[in-house]
Amino acid sequence: MKLTIENVSKVFDDKKALDSINLEFSTGVYGILGANGSGKTTLMRILASVMKPSSGRVLLDGQDIAFLDYRYRDLIGYLPQNVGLYKNFTAEKFLLYIATLKGLTKEEAKVKVLETLDLVGLADHAKKKVGKFSGGMKRRVGIAQALLNDPKILIVDEPTAGLDPKERIRFRNLLSKISTNRIVLLSTHIVSDIEFIAKEVLILKAGKLIQKQSPKDLLKGIEDKVWTVTLGKETEITKFQRTYKVGNIARVGDSFQLRILSDNKPHQNAVHEQPNLEDLYLYYFDEEVA
Repeated sequence: MKLTIENVSKVFDDKKALDSINLEFSTGVYGILGANGSGKTTLMRILASVMKPSSGRVLLDGQDIAFLDYRYRDLIGYLPQNVGLYKNFTAEKFLLYIATLKGLTKEEAKVKVLETLDLVGLADHAKKKVGKFSGGMKRRVGIAQALLNDPKILIVDEPTAGLDPKERIRFRNLLSKISTNRIVLLSTHIVSDIEFIAKEVLILKAGKLIQKQSPKDLLKGIEDKVWTVTLGKETEITKFQRTYKVGNIARVGDSFQLRILSDNKPHQNAVHEQPNLEDLYLYYFDEEVA
């Protein structure tokens, strides 16, 4: 199975949210990384067939998804940033309702709802009202509804926003577990979401695709640009922040250690460090690392 994006652009009024995007996906997890406003959600909505591109097209195994229509939608599962959950429904009742909307028979729905609740770790909470769930549990209900039709393409948009670290880890592990024989597309601005599970990372900036490589290969591109600088005076820190991209400041005894991104050696005592995806994010996005 192959999902192909051909020269896709999207314009809202006078703003180009996506600018000539060309991509190809096969089985596995893909992380779509970008700051807020980079075009991630627009791309996900187009891939989920809830928004049409202004130009270009999306192909599934060579066929335009606009032509495939419901046959394409039957193959996808979609978890948007905000899922409309009915707070007075139990988890089981909500999923049975969604299963009906997806065309499952009553018997199929019963089996699939129990399977997905177990998969997302909510089997013991099936009879509890969704309105009483934590944020992490609600996101798990969201991923459960996206999996009801056993999708071949799973599209999840900012799935861990607002979750605590434990729930983020649980969610990442779940996505990795269910990625076998599926295309999983995960958009985020939280680098730890994709660091260990994505076979490739796509970097979007201002609607343009600027990188698409494995995490390992992306990090090779900045392996000579990450430095640690040790300073003796706190007053020196501001000067470095004005001149360089500073990813971290740590106090060590009477000194300060700064993690800096720079093409050139920023200080005489600077030493190279192994880069990570937070460094990569800071390198491409001149803002605070998520």
